[in-house]
Amino acid sequence: MQYKIFTIPIVGGDDATENLNKFLRANKTVKVDKELAVSGDMTYWTFCVQYLLPPLQVPFGEKKDKVDYKAVLNEEQFKLFSLLRKCRKAIADEEAIPAFAVFIDSELAEMSKLRELNEKTIVSIDGIGKQRVDKFARRMLEKMYEENRKPDTTNS
Repeated sequence: MQYKIFTIPIVGGDDATENLNKFLRANKTVKVDKELAVSGDMTYWTFCVQYLLPPLQVPFGEKKDKVDYKAVLNEEQFKLFSLLRKCRKAIADEEAIPAFAVFIDSELAEMSKLRELNEKTIVSIDGIGKQRVDKFARRMLEKMYEENRKPDTTNS
């Protein structure tokens, strides 16, 4: 786990705010704590961001084993997994962040194995914290509901 501190003045902090937002979009954030601070006649926000380092890169020439989720999951689970990926992409596009910052494929695969999919069961998945559940899970579930309500045009 890594930590980064951001200080943003209350007045005229647009550049500092944009730097914080860029950092949050580019990293897998675990937790953000904020405090209002006063030093002399200056008032500012401080943000302590806990984030995960990206996975170590595979050395050149070595291939990382990819998981074939179609082979790992049963047909019903894979169908749900595919729907979850579609919803994740929509959220990532809306937020202008990489899809893995929402949920990674292995987390989506674990979601697709759950008997009941809701915010409480999603937070039980190893690696998914309350902050990501609060930020993305409800939207993911809403998008799934919308997708399931669309008429099926594949057999028309």
